[in-house]
Amino acid sequence: MVEYKVQNYDASTGKVTITDLEQSKVDEIKEYYSETKVNERKLNQIRNIRNEKLSETDYLAMSDNTMSDEMKTYRKNMRDIPQDYSADKYDELLSRDSDGKLTHSVWTKPS
Repeated sequence: MVEYKVQNYDASTGKVTITDLEQSKVDEIKEYYSETKVNERKLNQIRNIRNEKLSETDYLAMSDNTMSDEMKTYRKNMRDIPQDYSADKYDELLSRDSDGKLTHSVWTKPS
């Protein structure tokens, strides 16, 4: 059986102690980093981004506006996320450039 240790730093004494990590904590950490949980967190991020992008264009869907075909397609594509993408595409959807902007083409709003 693998033993898991944890380092604890006491700022008041400046000492580090090493103790065994409780099995329940080990299980909790393993669960948190499991593929299923990681994908759930990515999917939540994708949904939040999608909802934000849709809300940015909601005013165009009002009855006194005529929406372009490009914008209709864009909004449809937003609504179709995440069912149009499998878990192996989540990293692509969340990919950002050096300025922090999303790089996947699905996020690009038509002008």
